[in-house]
Amino acid sequence: MSAASAVTINRSQEEIMARLPEAEPPLSDEAAQASFAPAPGNRGTEVRVVLDKTAPGGGLGQKVAAAVGTDPQRQLDDALRRLKQVLEAGEVIRSEGSPEGTDAKQQRKQRPAEPVAPTSSD
Repeated sequence: MSAASAVTINRSQEEIMARLPEAEPPLSDEAAQASFAPAPGNRGTEVRVVLDKTAPGGGLGQKVAAAVGTDPQRQLDDALRRLKQVLEAGEVIRSEGSPEGTDAKQQRKQRPAEPVAPTSSD
């Protein structure tokens, strides 16, 4: 079983192809096969990536990997999302809640959101 994902990036195919080797794994791995097509409505390029890599341990291994954020599908989705952000915004979008950016492994460790105590106004 392989992992596959697609994203539309508002850039030309040439620009995406030139920057793809700079992408983080698994996008930069040799196992990643990328294909490109014009996005509908002249809105950039649709990038499709197939990754011939599966989580070890069969079905149970895949479920465990998915639960802890290390399965190839989730890693591929995260890497594509970050590549899109770098190409369109110039950087990976970060927040105080996730200063390292969106990452499946980090999301497992996040604490639940809590309301901020109201400030008293005198």
